Amino acid sequence: MREGERRGPVGNDRANPYYEGRKYPEPTVCPRCGLVYQDGRWQWVETPPSGVVHHSLCPACRREADRYPAGLVYLSGGYFTAHRDEILNLTRNQEQIAAATRPLQRIMWIEDHDTGVEIATTDSHLATRIARAVESACKGTLTIKQAPQEPLVRCYWERDD
Repeated sequence: MREGERRGPVGNDRANPYYEGRKYPEPTVCPRCGLVYQDGRWQWVETPPSGVVHHSLCPACRREADRYPAGLVYLSGGYFTAHRDEILNLTRNQEQIAAATRPLQRIMWIEDHDTGVEIATTDSHLATRIARAVESACKGTLTIKQAPQEPLVRCYWERDD
């Protein structure tokens, strides 16, 4: 292995409890959000499938129901307080851009805390995407933490001025 390279577990022994290692019967519709499992992946379709349709919650809806995020973004500081609405609009825009091609990447909740805001996502890549977009647009300090072999990523962004 090269320096700094991380390799995950081989096979279906993954740390992600929402990865089932199986395919759903096609078409399967998520009754909560309307995604359709078709052509081997969950996707948005313009016309709902007809005929025999199976129903199952998609992995993102299961995460939302369980309140079990894959990514957490913490935004704080005086700059965040002064520009809260613009920064939260930026996070929503990043969610929409990601969801256009990856519909399982969603924001689960945005909660206010004493020191700032916590944003929970259904996918660790979306959390990282949001945090990097905020850092790029607003500067500040970004710290990304993820334990080895752990699916949860935590992103901390702050700017005081």
